[in-house]
Amino acid sequence: MLIDKKQQEEIRQKLFDDRAYKIADRIFWIFIEKLHPRSVGDFIEADPDNLHGTRNTEKGRELFEEIEEFARCNLWNK
Repeated sequence: MLIDKKQQEEIRQKLFDDRAYKIADRIFWIFIEKLHPRSVGDFIEADPDNLHGTRNTEKGRELFEEIEEFARCNLWNK
């Protein structure tokens, strides 16, 4: 099965996005794990929709998005 240029680009973009996300996710969690326990709540909170899960606060989402954008910019230049 052959794929056209558009499909190739979509696959490449998906792989690129996945890689940037994984890098951002790891850096974010390294940061969270190093925080003093009193500060963790500034970035993550209990997720009411997932009994044992967490979700990012607004500040946490902003931090994650900034890390992810940094990863994208630096991966793009490689």
